[in-house]
Amino acid sequence: MIRKTTLALTLIIAVLALGACGKKEEAQPQAQTAAPVEQKPTITPGEMVLIPAGEYIIGTNEMNPENKKESNTAYPEHKVKLKAFWIDKYEVTFKEYLDFSIKTSYVPEGDSEGKTWRTFFAPDKANSPVVYVTYKDSEAYCKADGKRLPTEEEWEAAARGPNGNRFPWGNEWIDNKANTAETGNLKPADVGQFDDVSAFGVHDMLGNVTEWTASWYKPYPGNKSGGFNANWRVVRGLSYLYKGSKFNGLWVRSAYLPNYLAYFGCRCAKDATPDEAAKAAPAK
Repeated sequence: MIRKTTLALTLIIAVLALGACGKKEEAQPQAQTAAPVEQKPTITPGEMVLIPAGEYIIGTNEMNPENKKESNTAYPEHKVKLKAFWIDKYEVTFKEYLDFSIKTSYVPEGDSEGKTWRTFFAPDKANSPVVYVTYKDSEAYCKADGKRLPTEEEWEAAARGPNGNRFPWGNEWIDNKANTAETGNLKPADVGQFDDVSAFGVHDMLGNVTEWTASWYKPYPGNKSGGFNANWRVVRGLSYLYKGSKFNGLWVRSAYLPNYLAYFGCRCAKDATPDEAAKAAPAK
């Protein structure tokens, strides 16, 4: 009888032990894979991108969408041969312009009117593109850094890439790629925060802020539409104020008097040395 009771107790203990083990296994949480976190690029002040020498598509043969005539100031599409050059990967930031101003004691052109970049600067905007700089202000910054403003042809080549894209990323509009009005942001963003990146790796060429170039506003060969002014400097790109989806393309040209103050910024360029040009990948 004792043996039977002992055997029964042993079996009960064994069953309970197996049940406890099962519960422990069930209680163990399953390992979960964390969702990947999107990494924004590390911004290096003054970083530049080497644009190879080559033949680039400039302008367009598309008609002005408002009147369907050849009044588009970017008419006609044509190709230009460019030597290799460097262009800033990002727009010049408030912090960079502040450092320049301190080092050189530069007085902005609109200082007497109280309308300069200082009016719009705040510590939380240090990495946003500098605005309210004139052509002269932009040129002074670039020269102090051993650079220059890009020509509009260089700017367009860097933005459209070797295939002459309509937008930096391709030929089809994609929402929220650039800091344009569609985002609802309605203010300049820190440089490099949007996927507004050209085939060459240059950032914020469609949205964020409009940029000064070194070029005077003259018609392309074959354009007889009028409205040009050789005393105006060309600016390129859209800003957070305008809808990119309604934008014709990166070939669009605008121009203003060199001392005009608005939400315009800049980026710099410089010539590539022969050795640098030889190492650059050819434009395809």
